[in-house]
Amino acid sequence: MRRIVVVSALVAALMALGAGAVFAQDGSAGTTKEDGVSVIKAGNQRIQCTGVPCIATGNDDLVFERIGNGKQDRIILRGGDDQVRANAYGNDRDVIRGTSGFDLIYVDDGDTRDRIFGGKGRDKCFVDARAEAVAGCSRIIVQ
Repeated sequence: MRRIVVVSALVAALMALGAGAVFAQDGSAGTTKEDGVSVIKAGNQRIQCTGVPCIATGNDDLVFERIGNGKQDRIILRGGDDQVRANAYGNDRDVIRGTSGFDLIYVDDGDTRDRIFGGKGRDKCFVDARAEAVAGCSRIIVQ
């Protein structure tokens, strides 16, 4: 009988921890520090791309390019106010395609081969050269 009570208490505690992790993951937007860089945490999903294409959810997502230099990414946004971080690895040609929403798109990775096709929203694009912002960027910041 005592084992049943202990196991039941353990299960309840683990369920409470799991629920807390879910609430923390779906929490509101905020700023965190990752790899020495301040990053705005999206309110819905944090997506680490692992394949091509990498497709966002349509909510407010924080999307990271695939890990490694020389890997060409194609990131497709599906609406929402997204943030794309394709600026950690260079020697590649990242292509970002936006739709609606007010997106922050970072491709300032040290090469000038990336291409941004923003959407209907007011996208802010951080690039190495103006030529990387092909269309849809209402504000272009050359880093």
